[in-house]
Amino acid sequence: MGAMQFRVAYLLLLLPLWHSPSFAQCAPAPDSPYFFRNLAEQRAEAKLASDRSFYESLLSAHFSGKGHDGKALPRQEFIESELAVRRDSRKGFYAVRDFSLVEHRKGLAITSYLLVEGDIGQGQSNARETWQREIFEVQDGKWRLVSIEDTAPRAHEAQDPPGG
Repeated sequence: MGAMQFRVAYLLLLLPLWHSPSFAQCAPAPDSPYFFRNLAEQRAEAKLASDRSFYESLLSAHFSGKGHDGKALPRQEFIESELAVRRDSRKGFYAVRDFSLVEHRKGLAITSYLLVEGDIGQGQSNARETWQREIFEVQDGKWRLVSIEDTAPRAHEAQDPPGG
């Protein structure tokens, strides 16, 4: 009977691990479309939380972006423009839609998606939709965002990547 009790105790110890969410939810593979979509969502969350450290770790040292007005923005100016939005008593929201991994090859990834973002508060809400085109490169063993710009819907697919 001791062996039977040992087996039951063993199974009772393993049961919580069987249903553990850590086994059910794995991080996306670093070369999958889900990985890059997750980066887009993390950037939107960092913008809402004014998390400068996330931007500092994601953007490459030679990052070049374009503002919503089409003006070229170097790394620090881009971070400042992203974090400049004051949300006082409002709550922000975002959605990443129609995500596409346009091109992926060793060390380079080009993504596009529709970013919907806005604020809800005081009985009002506003939303803005922009198509984003992002270029990632592997630098020091980590994917870094090297370029981002607003594009027309699906216009990014006709453009050539840098060095390509």
